[in-house]
Amino acid sequence: MAVDEATKKQDALELYQIDDKAIVPFFKAHLDELRKFLQEHKNEDLSLLVKLKQFIRTYRLPFNMQRYMEVQRTYIQQSLQNQIQDRQSAVSHWIQEHACRHRNRMIQLQCLYLERIKDTLIPEVQAMLERRLEKLQGESQENNP
Repeated sequence: MAVDEATKKQDALELYQIDDKAIVPFFKAHLDELRKFLQEHKNEDLSLLVKLKQFIRTYRLPFNMQRYMEVQRTYIQQSLQNQIQDRQSAVSHWIQEHACRHRNRMIQLQCLYLERIKDTLIPEVQAMLERRLEKLQGESQENNP
């Protein structure tokens, strides 16, 4: 399925919403979940980049939740600008109609952004995983002398 030019332009415009300073801390904060996820998918012949994208799609977490909520609030405000109805009702309606699509879009953008930074991200994530595994193995040896 070919991606049309309008979609490519929209992707490029929205990639600015990704907080690139939050990516490595995101993976660090979810290191145990990531390690478990990678262990569950170790027999799949896929690159670490592809597995990181799968992890993001599976857990559906924004790199920076605060920024994600700010962007979502902006989308809501823009969508509701021309509506005259009660604000709370309008926000509730927007969330019901658009929140899932907005989250899906942000997850897609995060995966696109990983493609851009893969050369620096992959070594950092691999090093974090190795350090975490070494720590867990050390703790296991201390508890079972």
